[in-house]
Amino acid sequence: MENESYIWKMKGVRKIEQLIYIFLTEREYWHWNKSLVRIWNPRRYTEKLNYLRIYRYCDNPKVTECVDKYAVKKYLKRIGKDELCAKTYGVYDRVEEIDWKSLPKAFVLKCNHGSGYNYVCKDKDAIEPKKLEKVIKGWMAEDYWKKHTELVYKNVKKRILIEEYLGDNIQTYRFCCFNGRPKVVYIATTTGGKDYFDYYDLKWQKLKINENQGTGKTHKRPDHLEEMIELSAELSKPFPFVRVDLYETHGKIWFSEFTFLPAGGYFIPYPLKFDQIWGRWLKL
Repeated sequence: MENESYIWKMKGVRKIEQLIYIFLTEREYWHWNKSLVRIWNPRRYTEKLNYLRIYRYCDNPKVTECVDKYAVKKYLKRIGKDELCAKTYGVYDRVEEIDWKSLPKAFVLKCNHGSGYNYVCKDKDAIEPKKLEKVIKGWMAEDYWKKHTELVYKNVKKRILIEEYLGDNIQTYRFCCFNGRPKVVYIATTTGGKDYFDYYDLKWQKLKINENQGTGKTHKRPDHLEEMIELSAELSKPFPFVRVDLYETHGKIWFSEFTFLPAGGYFIPYPLKFDQIWGRWLKL
């Protein structure tokens, strides 16, 4: 929209801001699903998730801290879970502050204020710092939360984070947690530039959810499944809904991230009965 920049700068009554966010959310939801989302009296999972976006997660200090890829490490340390985190090599406000020579041979670079701002370096000698710095500056210039009205990122102070490289082909297990109870776990894989999603219950039985987007195969049950279920329940307890993403590598569990709005909050689980079932699981 031509006047969208004006909308984002608006100051005023909280109610007016909420109405704007509702309009933008409904527009985005229609764009992806060609259907309406009922935020005022939510019943389905996707409706309740978007209710949380507007009324519970926006300007929520704990959510802001937990969605921030740097600040969440401080949160985990505060609750005695910092052993789950990859080692941090540096945190920077500007790309010019990075001393590339001081970094280890392999590392992972992230921006903390959104999704997809990641660069995996396996060999520092093979990178061209000037080209990489240009990419990072582009990331830092973006207000990620405005792209799809992902209000959870709105108050995150932008930073560049460089941390430990844990290895190749690490599988991420994404636990969807409803009021502190993990109910569904899924694996996302990318092949040939296309994303695939396979869903499982907590006994590692495959679920018939969005099968047209699945790989058609059954993944190996993770070695630490029970421990990950317990950990997801503990970490998700403060929130009505959150997806807890965990790694399993080097014989232990690692924390990846909290995701409060999977797929921006616009994903509908098919068949539609799952949108209803998940909606019943999620108590507002």
